[in-house]
Amino acid sequence: MRILFVTATYLPTSNGVTYHVSSTAQALRKLGHTVYILAPFSPGYTDSDKYIIRYPSLPNPFIKKYPLGVPFFPIEKIKRLKPDVVHTHHPLISGQFAAQVAEKLDIPLFFTAHTQYEQYLNYYFPQGFNFTSKIIIGDLQNIAKKSKRVICPSINTQLRLIKHNIKNTVVINNGVENHFLVKPSKKSFTQPTLAYTGRLDMEKNPLQLVKISKELKRIIPNFRLLIIGTGLMFKKMFDLVIKSNLQENIIFTGEINRLILPQIYKSVHLFITPSISEVMPISILEALASGIPIIGVEKSGLEEIIINGKTGFIIKNDSKKIAKKIAFVLSNSKNYYNLSLSTYQHALNFSSVKTAQKLVRIYRNAV
Repeated sequence: MRILFVTATYLPTSNGVTYHVSSTAQALRKLGHTVYILAPFSPGYTDSDKYIIRYPSLPNPFIKKYPLGVPFFPIEKIKRLKPDVVHTHHPLISGQFAAQVAEKLDIPLFFTAHTQYEQYLNYYFPQGFNFTSKIIIGDLQNIAKKSKRVICPSINTQLRLIKHNIKNTVVINNGVENHFLVKPSKKSFTQPTLAYTGRLDMEKNPLQLVKISKELKRIIPNFRLLIIGTGLMFKKMFDLVIKSNLQENIIFTGEINRLILPQIYKSVHLFITPSISEVMPISILEALASGIPIIGVEKSGLEEIIINGKTGFIIKNDSKKIAKKIAFVLSNSKNYYNLSLSTYQHALNFSSVKTAQKLVRIYRNAV
């Protein structure tokens, strides 16, 4: 098949949607399909993939690494690619453009709902939340009507969309590439090490990481927390680390090449995320694939992948209780290793190849 992905974010921008689009395209290609990716232009970046097509973008006044895509692109040029399906990974402007392409070419449209869009609006536009929420829900309903299927990376996402009267849904979990699947080995507990990988933005609740660390230091004074990623909350986090006298415990690495994460995870015992607005994050799937149990919080949307006692623990969002649970998990190396193996075994269900195979089935049913 010939597949056209439409996205509002792509390399070199680092986020879960970027990595999902890239890894799924690669998996589909390995299955023998042709995948084109229509993405916003990123100044100064040269694509190594000949199947990437860039549409115009504007500088983002708030986040330089996130160019604002303006999807003006001749549909005639897309027609020459002879796509069998169009698959958009965003609603709003890029989703509307994808719908136009599908309509003009008379081919099926698919949409993946990667984000809890309504909840994100509550973080950034709390005063006008009711108004902006109605707009985004209306747009989601519109793109869903035009789509053969709305793909939900989690059951929670599906249930949320059904509440908005979007019923043509199907659950297809995100996946990770095979090289992230590394069977865990026994580790030293001389310096217990935690990791967080992701954006340091408001909706991820990153300041809670510092508060948890403050409590954990009272129990495990020599612990280490690797914070891998960047974001708008970095300065506030850094200032709080200094104020809390945690500079010997918390290490900010900035952005790193995700391909070296399996190597880093060899020395990591637990992955911790205080986020309460998740769908099926690639960063957590990557940690699971290395046998790293996850510590998450209640009402995070992560209940499908964090299974208490099997792949980690879901805990009330209280820094003292989370710190105590971390200390408990790390107190017995034998129990920890069994939990790590169980985590890895569960991660085998989330491969990008399996994601691609499920996508192909629904594509073919629509063509």
